[in-house]
Amino acid sequence: MKAQLKAAKKVAALKKSLKAAPPAKKAAIKAKLAAAKKVLAKATAVVKKVNAKIAAKKAGAKVPIKARIAKIQAKIAAATNPKRKAALKAQLKAAKKVASLKKALKAAPPAAKKAIQKKLTAAKKTLAKATAKVIKVTAKISAKASKPIKARIAAIKAKLAAATNPKRKAALKAQLKAAKKVATLKKALKAAAPAKKAAIKAKLAVAKKALAKASAKVKKVTAKLAAKKALPPGVKPIGKRVAAIKAKIAAAKNPKRKAALKAQLKAAKRVQALKKALKTASPA
Repeated sequence: MKAQLKAAKKVAALKKSLKAAPPAKKAAIKAKLAAAKKVLAKATAVVKKVNAKIAAKKAGAKVPIKARIAKIQAKIAAATNPKRKAALKAQLKAAKKVASLKKALKAAPPAAKKAIQKKLTAAKKTLAKATAKVIKVTAKISAKASKPIKARIAAIKAKLAAATNPKRKAALKAQLKAAKKVATLKKALKAAAPAKKAAIKAKLAVAKKALAKASAKVKKVTAKLAAKKALPPGVKPIGKRVAAIKAKIAAAKNPKRKAALKAQLKAAKRVQALKKALKTASPA
């Protein structure tokens, strides 16, 4: 639902900008709008699919716990995304706990049944939460995967153009290379003869894994840089500090305090100038 809402907001924003845009920019916005509409359609399809599954589970008979365990194990074996795999493992653990308690409940004497039933109710709640987590993670992955590869390439190129850090730039270049490989194989798959499709599909699966790894690397590098840039608690950005010192100087009456604040302002301005120079400086 969140992915669908995000996509719908994107479409609404592009429609609004299309109305206000000059004729020269309308073609580019229309292209973006067409891509956004496709993403919205796919997100809507995912929501419908999830809703249908939930409705089917509610309406139909309960799946035996052994069958559920077998199904989860099969999903874990097929899963490639680490987040989905972790969610499925947590679901499997919860399902096994329910199965174990059900078995214990059958064999337990009447005096012990009440305590086991209590534990079973709690275990079922844990399983329901774990299942909801799997559905949520799967929906997020599906929404990301549904983004057209051309749009992903364009987004990576834009990030690459704006990047200044060499490590992030290198990670983005690797991601772009992997995305282009996926795009090439997708194009080849469409044009391929039926006999060659299986081989190309296998290559595409490998390329998608490589893209997922490259994307994860970009996220990791970006997070590290953000953590480095983050100022300690209570420390203001240099621009705000300069403005605050200036305000203090204007309000100061004591000559000694005024002199001390002027010295502080001079030092702060020096830091500000060097930070600005550092941003525009060449790596050499």
